Amino acid sequence: MSITAADIEVRIGRKIEDAEKPRVEAFITDASALVAEYCGSGYRDGSPGIRAVICAEVIRWLAVAPGIVSEKVGDIQVEFGTAATTQSLSPAARTSLKRYRRKMASIPLQVDTPAWDGIEVEGSTPPATIVRAAGR
Repeated sequence: MSITAADIEVRIGRKIEDAEKPRVEAFITDASALVAEYCGSGYRDGSPGIRAVICAEVIRWLAVAPGIVSEKVGDIQVEFGTAATTQSLSPAARTSLKRYRRKMASIPLQVDTPAWDGIEVEGSTPPATIVRAAGR
């Protein structure tokens, strides 16, 4: 996919500094790989919907400082962890990508019981008639 740092710049409305470009390009590569894996054979390179999801995920990842698990604004509280857990597809991204995934379905199979044709075969018995009482 031909997503570049310039695509991210347009969407966030600011220039990405040279020092930040390798990180952005790595995020683009990672997000593209996650999307391709999630979509499987339904992945279409160049699809505008997939492009939008990848850019949105990169922007989301850029908004999170590495190592911060949670942050609270009122009374300023920041909780640090060993690693940030943000580099996965968000629920919103998965919802947007559903149309590009191959759909799995089950097909009910019914075994047809051959109708009794009245011909008796040695060793066979005619089918029993099932009578059900009303209301059962």
